[in-house]
Amino acid sequence: MNERYLRGFYVRLTGVLMLIVVLGLLATAYLSHRAFEQSLAPEMVKKVTSGGASVRGLVLTAMAHNIGFRELYGVEQSFEELKGAIPDVAYVALTDTQGAIVYESFTAPPGVAAYFREPGLLASAARRNASAPVVRLGKQYVVSMPIATPSQAVGMLHIGVDVGFVDRIVLDMLFDVLVVLIAALFFTLELLNFVAGTKIEAELKALGATIERGGAGNFSTFGAPSDQAFGAVHRLLERMRLRVNSAYEALARDVEAARRLPAHERPPGLAAAASGLSLLAQRYRFGPADPSETADAGLLARVRAPLFVFILAEELTRPFLPGYVKSLLVPISWLAPEVVVGLPIVLFMLIVALAQPFLGATCQRFGYRRAMLVGAAIAAFGFAASAFAANVLDLLVWRSLCALGYATVFVAAQGHVLEHSTAETRARSFALFVGAIMVATVCGPSIGGILADNIGERMTFGVAALLAVVSIVAIQRLPDSARAGQPRTKPSTSALRGIGALLLSKRFMTLTGLAAMPAKVLLTGMCFYLVPLYVLALGSSQTMVGRILMAYAVVMVLCTPLAAALATTRERMEKLVGAGLMISGSGGAMMLLGGDVGSVFAATVLVGVGQSLSISAQSALLREHCEAEVAAMGEPLVYGLYRLLERLGNALGPLLAAVLVMTLGYQTSFAVIGALVMVCGIGFLLATRRQPSPELAWATTV
Repeated sequence: MNERYLRGFYVRLTGVLMLIVVLGLLATAYLSHRAFEQSLAPEMVKKVTSGGASVRGLVLTAMAHNIGFRELYGVEQSFEELKGAIPDVAYVALTDTQGAIVYESFTAPPGVAAYFREPGLLASAARRNASAPVVRLGKQYVVSMPIATPSQAVGMLHIGVDVGFVDRIVLDMLFDVLVVLIAALFFTLELLNFVAGTKIEAELKALGATIERGGAGNFSTFGAPSDQAFGAVHRLLERMRLRVNSAYEALARDVEAARRLPAHERPPGLAAAASGLSLLAQRYRFGPADPSETADAGLLARVRAPLFVFILAEELTRPFLPGYVKSLLVPISWLAPEVVVGLPIVLFMLIVALAQPFLGATCQRFGYRRAMLVGAAIAAFGFAASAFAANVLDLLVWRSLCALGYATVFVAAQGHVLEHSTAETRARSFALFVGAIMVATVCGPSIGGILADNIGERMTFGVAALLAVVSIVAIQRLPDSARAGQPRTKPSTSALRGIGALLLSKRFMTLTGLAAMPAKVLLTGMCFYLVPLYVLALGSSQTMVGRILMAYAVVMVLCTPLAAALATTRERMEKLVGAGLMISGSGGAMMLLGGDVGSVFAATVLVGVGQSLSISAQSALLREHCEAEVAAMGEPLVYGLYRLLERLGNALGPLLAAVLVMTLGYQTSFAVIGALVMVCGIGFLLATRRQPSPELAWATTV
């Protein structure tokens, strides 16, 4: 039972469960789509009826002044005003009581004249309060409204609405259902991994290791907890090992007892028995097992569940936080309201960036599990207090606590990953770490927006606080000790001297200045600043912006594990980082080829592909490039400064994009930022290019 078999078993099990979930979600989407279509016609009639009331009122007013129906003036102008109010109006007509067209404008659908003379439609003209019938003629929905005075029927007003209007609404609703489906799918995957996946995979590995140890002659007793998924099998194997150990111990006791007898009383085969017992002890293992052999195979994977739940709590606040801040505004004479609205967000990012280098050593000294517990508790209090904030000044304090808790949990979780990974598995371990964040990024904003619309912003902050508390429960399952056999690194230099040395290190600054910071500048400058503003400038909606950014997160979640599986050597990591920068930069550059929403979507997807190639490899490559610095200063300081500079790139991106937009416009700004990142990618590949060894150089010249 090897690793490949266990992984295949788990993948097949997960695939079956996810197929059931996907089928259920698709059925829900289909039924929701049908419900949308059925409820859309009445809404369309309401809108058209409201818009046509002015035309009908004009006719009735003219009739009250004894103006003949065929002698009305300004009817066509009223039709133009109706189309201006409802741009999707494609046809307007007034008919008499016999269905003859008296006035009409725009494009008539096929068969409209015959429809106006149908007896059923003419019968409704005499009823003032009759509901407006709706029928589809060609590519238009025609809504007919009776016009009648208290004494007589006058005629009917017919308004044709382009079918594309309805199709666009249905398509927009379908996109919304798809967004919810994707969020539910990723959330279900993470929940499946949280509830069963990690446990089943770890226990399958433990069962396979037990069988392999027995086949190799290791009969040491490990014990079999009764709550394991395969407890019955473990107990059966344990009983077999106990019988073997008991027989060995009985044989050892008999041999030792025979040795103590006087020489003339010893059995004749004692020497052979003692020799055989010695050979058994050399070839096989008996007695209690080494505690290090019983280590949980899922130690590293355990951090994903609490990290996902905690990050999800923060991501819930993304869609409604600016509006919530705006509702709490108080006058501040020396700051514009627009600046005050952004203060909680800016303060959050600043605290997270500045705290990480100093929190690294503290979390290592305090213990990663305990640090995560404290950080989650601080953030939970901050979320709960934010729900009761009276004004924006209060909110600044509580959001600062959320930022401190977020930074603490992030740094401690990163330390846990480093502590329980090897050089060969570091890239894959960081992919697990980043994957939890990205899945929360996919699910959080959409769920937070739904909650805020239905239960309000303050209650949603309460839900975030509850999730932070749930993460505390999950964090308690993590180990609090360093990995066996690997003592914690003790820095041999001060923090300030270490930071100065790192800033002067060519290896450190090559990775940070040419890869990490440009990647974040592109992410925030293009995806978080240019994309929302440009899509809105094109006349699209905030919903479309959310869909585009969600596509980025989905691409990251899907592609990051695949890229991490390729990042097994230093050379591969360097090539992945360089290729990722080139691909993500090309997303911005391609905006010169097209400026519609589809081009923005494609550019954002390219950014997601490029970022997924490089993000895990960057974090893993830092240890490879800066091994001497890590040995001298410790991983917390090196990775803390790396994250600090990376997050400063987050802050620099929107500023750079704003300057470019003011001087060059949107499309050129996309291209310039993309080109700069591509140049950094080329520079990184050149800076990390390996020189051939002297022997190889000599061989190539001969």
